[in-house]
Amino acid sequence: MISADGRFVLAMNGEIYNHPIIRAELENHGQGLKGSSDTEVLLEGISKWGLESTLQRAIGMFAFALVDVRERKLFLVRDRLGEKPLYYGWSRNHFFFGSELKAFRPHPDFVPEVDRGALALFLRHGYLPSPHCILSGFHKLLPGHILTLPLDGSAAPGTERLKKYWAVPCPSEPLGFSGSAEDCVAGLEELLESAVRMQMLADVPVGAFLSGGIDSSTVVSLMQQMATRPIKTFNLGFPDARLDESEHAGRVAAHLGTDHTTWQCTDSELLELVKQLPNAYSEPFADDSQLPTLALARMARKQVTVSLSGDGGDELFLGYGRYVRTLRRWGEIQRHPHLGTGLRCGINSLSSLLWLLPPSRAKKKYLSKLKRARNQWLPEHLPAYYGHRMSLNKNAGRYLMQAEAPPDFFEMEGPIPSDANGLSWLSYLDLNTYLPDDLLTKVDRAAMAFSLETRMPFLDHRIVEYAARLPDNLKRRDEKPKWPLRQILNRRVPVALTERRKLGLSTPMGRWLRGPLRDWAEAQLSEKRLKDEGFFDAVELRQLWNQHQSGKRDRGQILWSFLMYQAWYETFSSD
Repeated sequence: MISADGRFVLAMNGEIYNHPIIRAELENHGQGLKGSSDTEVLLEGISKWGLESTLQRAIGMFAFALVDVRERKLFLVRDRLGEKPLYYGWSRNHFFFGSELKAFRPHPDFVPEVDRGALALFLRHGYLPSPHCILSGFHKLLPGHILTLPLDGSAAPGTERLKKYWAVPCPSEPLGFSGSAEDCVAGLEELLESAVRMQMLADVPVGAFLSGGIDSSTVVSLMQQMATRPIKTFNLGFPDARLDESEHAGRVAAHLGTDHTTWQCTDSELLELVKQLPNAYSEPFADDSQLPTLALARMARKQVTVSLSGDGGDELFLGYGRYVRTLRRWGEIQRHPHLGTGLRCGINSLSSLLWLLPPSRAKKKYLSKLKRARNQWLPEHLPAYYGHRMSLNKNAGRYLMQAEAPPDFFEMEGPIPSDANGLSWLSYLDLNTYLPDDLLTKVDRAAMAFSLETRMPFLDHRIVEYAARLPDNLKRRDEKPKWPLRQILNRRVPVALTERRKLGLSTPMGRWLRGPLRDWAEAQLSEKRLKDEGFFDAVELRQLWNQHQSGKRDRGQILWSFLMYQAWYETFSSD
């Protein structure tokens, strides 16, 4: 779209939820608009107030490219929390950008090469942390950032400039909340109602994912309160009772009066989606709950075009039990510093001796084990320790033919203040890593695979900023997390319907890899293919596979990361 004055050209993916408010402001300033789209509102806002001033006004999820014809500059912009993807990079002195890597494939000067350091990061986490990308020379634009590139003929690798226009509030900043517990709940409820109301506005059918837990039930209860007829809600049922939460969701839906759909899916129906994963996810991605998420998105798309979800509630309101467990274990490590001195000397001495030996599989194996021990028992600071605990594969280097992983966000964050509250810091780390690069990636790409738009009220940046101002003792009270959300929900849904153990979308991956997925996985991890491609140590990886098949240990989650890389590489390299 081209601005009315001809100065700006915009290509956008996403949605500006408060575009009617910005439109009214523009019209009050005498700015006439031709259509009714949020794209035009954003474009004319930029023309009127400038890029950064308009971004401060905008509430939404988006990734867009903007050309300033007069100044001859390209701007790439990603939303604050990273709901929408944006890739960019250089190949043969050409600059590429887009929402998917496969969009670059038709260009004759796009010559992709796997970044082995990024591959190591992928194996460690099960996802590619921003700004890293699986391809050399390419990156993901960080959430809340603007990239500027000159279009005056001087553009070359290194001439792009990055600027942060928004960041997750750091726990070291003053809280700024002095109200009562009742004030806390009232303020959050007002913001949530505003966010849900904005995100329900659409000229297409709108529904919601409903698991029956605190977060999704809160969103759905507010939606139904505002709706004039039953809203459509969706949930999956599983044959494995340990993974099935459909009964809980059904009870909440019945109480709220929603038009609820539960699909009781079988293993075979989920496994049919495996072949779609490489195309749905632009990079390797190995959160196995991507399969039920795809199934849920496919089901919802049959009835609605937009679906709201409760993602973000755990990160904002301390919903994960791992936060408390991590701090407890970290406290034990800190209480015995004298043990660390001897352990550090022992690990360093053994490592030095091993480095003197000629290259061998045994040397690589034990160096990897010593590195894992160092990360587990001698972490430099809490963020690094949490990153280690969150790692999917703590021995990833053992299976790689080359490359160590570059530093990630956890390692680069550095020590936290000695008097800081650790719970808020762990939440802050998740909001910068696990949320955008795992959870949001999983949901957005699964939904987009079926042309379903997902919206997440908790990720309205006003709610994120409000949650950051709240002290931990208001987010977690009486040993229960998400206290303000519970108060809001309890006014609409009986406690007995929502107080239960958190399940989430899970799969019996270990059983699948010994059963219905075994032949497919054997082909992906064949010794010949592993040796021909040269990314993984075929002997080590086959040992891992055989260990899992023997039933001695369940290695399903770790093996899934290798399988997802192999499936992605096979698809991407053959396109």
